[in-house]
Amino acid sequence: MKVLEQTSYRLRVRERPWLTWFVGGFFSFIPILMLGFLQVGEIHCQRQTVPYECIITHTSLVSQERVKIPLTLLYQAKLENYIDSDGDRMYRVVLEVAGQSIRLGNASSDVGNRAAIVEQINQFRANPNQTQLSARLDDRWLIGIFAGVHFLPGMAAISLASVLNLDLDKRRGTFTIQHANFFRRTQKELLLREIRDIAIESHKDSDGNTHRIVVHLTSGEKVPLRNYYRGGYNNMKKLANLLRQFLNLGPL
Repeated sequence: MKVLEQTSYRLRVRERPWLTWFVGGFFSFIPILMLGFLQVGEIHCQRQTVPYECIITHTSLVSQERVKIPLTLLYQAKLENYIDSDGDRMYRVVLEVAGQSIRLGNASSDVGNRAAIVEQINQFRANPNQTQLSARLDDRWLIGIFAGVHFLPGMAAISLASVLNLDLDKRRGTFTIQHANFFRRTQKELLLREIRDIAIESHKDSDGNTHRIVVHLTSGEKVPLRNYYRGGYNNMKKLANLLRQFLNLGPL
């Protein structure tokens, strides 16, 4: 909450949905970050020119790693599996090279593609008549789906969450409630003389207590400052008391 103007005859307050923007930004940014660091694994082997060798490349949007391996040192490719922290069985391609293990690409629950690449590499290693081998592990489409599923709701939360502007003007005798987001602006104007009370409504569900500020009119109508309930009771109480003080109502 930010007080833009506070005098004896006018009160202007702005409340930005920082928490909604933060959560929306988190859901939008994290999948994109994951996509940026996800590596594509490639192996290219050849027997056309000496020295016969294989080149392993791991490429992401932010980095590239390349390793050359003499074909004579490539003993075999194998498919390793393990159980991750979520209890899922994961598979990865591992190359045994001169007593050490070199992974190819990332681990995945998709065993089919990785098993096929292991077979291709071992067949190339065993067949001296085969001159070239190229294989690629690219799981970015999976992360792309994940990113899309989280990015769109995150951006929707950012773009649809409205800034609340309150303008209480005793000279005009009005209380203007304005909501503005990236797409539209709505405005409701009340008469100060019709305001009977300003209160905080609470709602309890499985996630706990949530609240909203409501303007009570002499007609019996209730006008919420925001249509939805949310947390942050103390900040809501501070705003409600600021409005009540301006209208010469006692504190909550």
